[in-house]
Amino acid sequence: MHDVTMAKEILRLAFEKAKGKKIVSLKIELGEDGHTTAESLSQALSLLAVNTGAEGCALEITKSKDLETRLVSLDIK
Repeated sequence: MHDVTMAKEILRLAFEKAKGKKIVSLKIELGEDGHTTAESLSQALSLLAVNTGAEGCALEITKSKDLETRLVSLDIK
């Protein structure tokens, strides 16, 4: 469930930055919180993005030594 909450926040930030444009890709650094894997976050993001401007966007998720997960960048169209 933690991954869904994290995915919602990442998408909220991405939509805010995209300002109504289509999100083509997201680059995310996944913190070492011990609860979320790159696979579970990817699945949550894909499910939550259905029927939104982020549906089908490419995801690049890399591990970080930090505890916090963060949206590093996004490409919009």
